[in-house]
Amino acid sequence: MEYFHSVRLRDTLCNGCTRCVKVCPTEAIRVKEKAEIIDIRCIDCGECIRICPQHAKTGKVDSLKDLEKYKYNIALPDPAIFGQFSKNIQPQKILGAFIAMGFDSVFDVAIACDYVSLAIRNVLKSHSGTPYISASCPAVIRLVQALHPDLIPHLIPIESPLEIAGGLALEEGLKKGYKQEEIGIFYISPCPAKVTAVKQPVAREKSNVNEVLSIVDLYGNILKYISSDKTKALELKATGLGYGWARAGGESLAIKCSDNVVIDGIEQVNKVLNEIEIGKLTDVEYIECWACVGGCVGGPMLVENPFIARVRVRKLAESIGGDLSIEKLKEFPPEYFNWQMSMKPRQIMKYDEDISSAIAKANKIQSLLKSLPGFDCGLCGAPTCHAHVEDFIQGKISGLACLQKKRGDSSDS
Repeated sequence: MEYFHSVRLRDTLCNGCTRCVKVCPTEAIRVKEKAEIIDIRCIDCGECIRICPQHAKTGKVDSLKDLEKYKYNIALPDPAIFGQFSKNIQPQKILGAFIAMGFDSVFDVAIACDYVSLAIRNVLKSHSGTPYISASCPAVIRLVQALHPDLIPHLIPIESPLEIAGGLALEEGLKKGYKQEEIGIFYISPCPAKVTAVKQPVAREKSNVNEVLSIVDLYGNILKYISSDKTKALELKATGLGYGWARAGGESLAIKCSDNVVIDGIEQVNKVLNEIEIGKLTDVEYIECWACVGGCVGGPMLVENPFIARVRVRKLAESIGGDLSIEKLKEFPPEYFNWQMSMKPRQIMKYDEDISSAIAKANKIQSLLKSLPGFDCGLCGAPTCHAHVEDFIQGKISGLACLQKKRGDSSDS
């Protein structure tokens, strides 16, 4: 299977420093003079983008030029966008800036957050037993698929606000008389994982969204247009709970779940998923997980400090207030918010198709590991000693190249 990845490497900027190697949660990066991304392992979380001092990692997104491909264009700004601007800038003007930018309409994704909140509440009403894991962060979903496939049944099978917003925006365009192929649905994203979620969805055949733009790329344009008197302010139609989804903890508030745990930051999420796998956290009903620290306001395709943005989103949500009745769900077909297809594991490591050969390779790895110091320093270009030996056994490198071992051997001689 071919994988689409938003996270890309710019070879000319990489100096082989190995910082990205150590932060990748799925051990998807090796350095051989320059960094290399292992396609099947990458979950597009964007940690390498955040850590790289040379800006050699980037998120591939679409362009405003893509507006020309469609007759009717709808912008879907992620709620995280409202944390990027100071309090003296009206959120209504931020929405209006997209019309000034050339879009025909704006569908506020926070509205879809409200609807998804109701759908999750409805599922939790009849749920008991093992905890559900939030399925709103696409990087977390792919982390589960890759490293914790046994937890896939724990993922709540409700579509993300991104897809619900895309579907509702498409309905809007169709009602105006446009054909589906004439309607451009543009998601305004805070992170590369959501780009990948659109280009290669995991719980549906095709996304409702056509193109993805990054908030950081549009930031200058938005600043320009919100300062113009010609830019009209658009009405905010979501509740405060919907806007609150942009920060960690906002989803749990919106779904009215008090028996929950909120985890943000991919490293901490990975640790908690390990805890669930060994039978802990059974007394929790819902686990809200975000790959980025702070939630979506911490995405690597944003401008503002995530802690400042988080406070701004919280204050905006509190100032708007409100809530939707669960009766609102009656306006939608019963299966409207459900995944369209089951989610499958992502096998990132298979030593061999033949079981006996795979066992032999696993034993060889354990044997070779005993010859290494086990510092997991990353100087060899792999994240851990184990990963380095795996690469050797799988024929990806010609031999073990442990600098720490060489230093030890030379000091003994």
